[in-house]
Amino acid sequence: MSDRASVGEIWRDFIDLKKLWPHFTGKKKFVVIAIALIPIISGLQMVIPLLVKWSIDSGIAKGSKDVIYLGAMGYLGAVVAEYLARGGQRWSTSIAVYGMVKSLRNRLISHVLGLSSSFHDRSLSGALVTRATSDFDNLSESLNQGILGSIIDIAVLVGSVVGLFLLSWKMALVMLLLLPVMGAIVTWFSWAMKKAMLVARRKLAALNAFTQECLYGNTTLKVLTAESDAQIKYDHMCGEYRDAQMKSVVLDAVMFSVIDGMSSVTIGVLLWAAISQFSDALSAGVIIASVQYVGQIFDPLKQLSSKIAMLQGAFTAMERIFGILSEDDRVTGDQVISNMKGHVEFKNVSFRYQKRTPQGIEYGPQVLNQLSFDLKPGTSLALVGPTGSGKTTVIKLLSKLYDNFEGEILIDGRSIVDLEPSWLRQQISFVPQDIVLFDGSIAFNIGLDTQSISRAEIEKAAELVGADRFIKKLPGTYDYP
Repeated sequence: MSDRASVGEIWRDFIDLKKLWPHFTGKKKFVVIAIALIPIISGLQMVIPLLVKWSIDSGIAKGSKDVIYLGAMGYLGAVVAEYLARGGQRWSTSIAVYGMVKSLRNRLISHVLGLSSSFHDRSLSGALVTRATSDFDNLSESLNQGILGSIIDIAVLVGSVVGLFLLSWKMALVMLLLLPVMGAIVTWFSWAMKKAMLVARRKLAALNAFTQECLYGNTTLKVLTAESDAQIKYDHMCGEYRDAQMKSVVLDAVMFSVIDGMSSVTIGVLLWAAISQFSDALSAGVIIASVQYVGQIFDPLKQLSSKIAMLQGAFTAMERIFGILSEDDRVTGDQVISNMKGHVEFKNVSFRYQKRTPQGIEYGPQVLNQLSFDLKPGTSLALVGPTGSGKTTVIKLLSKLYDNFEGEILIDGRSIVDLEPSWLRQQISFVPQDIVLFDGSIAFNIGLDTQSISRAEIEKAAELVGADRFIKKLPGTYDYP
């Protein structure tokens, strides 16, 4: 990829940061404060070498103690002011970023819970956990230390170049001859590190997904004596993630070394030019201040090199988070049935589950094929068949967990397609064959913290299924965790 393409990619990544702005609700003033402090920090960095030059040329060279004292006090004041400005900038940035991450994380979880069962069928739960945890950790760290920190580094770099021009335009021109080379180096490494980090994040998501599967299915692994096979695959996936992560670490280390070497070369070139070419026009203060400006120009570049990984981590995390938020696979409907009687009809219903493949989303084998039945109110129906014949699928379709079926499903003569999903599920009692217990008390697991369900109703439900007999023997009874 050319440097021009790389610059375009980096610019587009920064432009994409605007997607985060709506989530800074209530914290936008702290973002404004953090940005407002950037020119102050840059200006103070630009002033410090000028104070050094003035103290040397007008104080030390001329033996003026007053100038030396004033220069020292000015230098101290500028350093303290910059320290306070950087501290304020870091404080306001942290408040804004953590508030934004909380808002965006809540939106992601709410969005994922609202997506259809088809989406969850073709998505690894471990990968979704990675989106909601480590991707957000990566994003918050990158924004706190990377994004605005990089803007400060760039502002300091620009301020130092301006100060160098004010000091000596000849020395500034020598410096500018080397900056395009530095820009090309940083641009190429930025592009390479983004690719490496994207691969690393994918490997981590796959590793988390497999870890979750192994822990959830540990009983199955033991029964089938497949622990060693699982361990071999786990070691292989760990190795792939390590190799992908190390590639970005190596790129970061190489870039830092290159920039550090270029800094020493630049200082050497400037000193050679000052002594051999401009010695008559430059004072000792100008030469010393120029070297200090060069250090201030390359220090941000060194910092930028260490922040490139964090920057690319933020862009990668954003790409993955907003990729999930762009999913719109939902089961819709807005109608309800008043005085529902419960007349259920399946008319020539056919259904296939979806699956994700390297080529995209594909459909699996036929689960239901032209299924029809008419279940009158007050009657019952038993579905009998081998595993995989579609018994559970019928209940899932009736509960409107999926809507990509062929044929018609009617309730009291109304198409299930038009019914509001949440309302419909409240009318159905469903006892799944795969039990999931949430972290919390027994009462929480029975009522799932639904405010409309009273404690008396929770206890009554337990009595109906005979669970109250062992619950009452537990410490805390229904509050037992």
